[in-house]
Amino acid sequence: MLIFLVKCIALLVAGLGLMIFALPKNIHKVFAFIREGKRIYWAGVVRCLVGFVLLLSASKSVLPVATVSVGMIFLLSGIVVFACDPEKLKGLFAHSGEMPVIVIRLLGLVVASFGLLVFSIV
Repeated sequence: MLIFLVKCIALLVAGLGLMIFALPKNIHKVFAFIREGKRIYWAGVVRCLVGFVLLLSASKSVLPVATVSVGMIFLLSGIVVFACDPEKLKGLFAHSGEMPVIVIRLLGLVVASFGLLVFSIV
């Protein structure tokens, strides 16, 4: 059941990456939504939860070391959201709105590749 959950999360991440690739203009709306109020902390919570799920499923995965590594990346990136100054993170999101479309598309491909990597190692 845990492996199924991880595979669903991986497909969701890959789908998000493909959405960013296909519709780079809409990602600015998402970043603007996250910047408002305390919503940035929800991103940290989601990252921490995904990290915990990956760490819990590592023993049942095809490549446990890779699953632990990716889980730690997610967990640490979630913790960084809570450790950093929220205004600096909001500034980072504001800067992302100024990136050229080709850069956003490339980042979307990276996110999609990351999701497919997680899908294949679990």
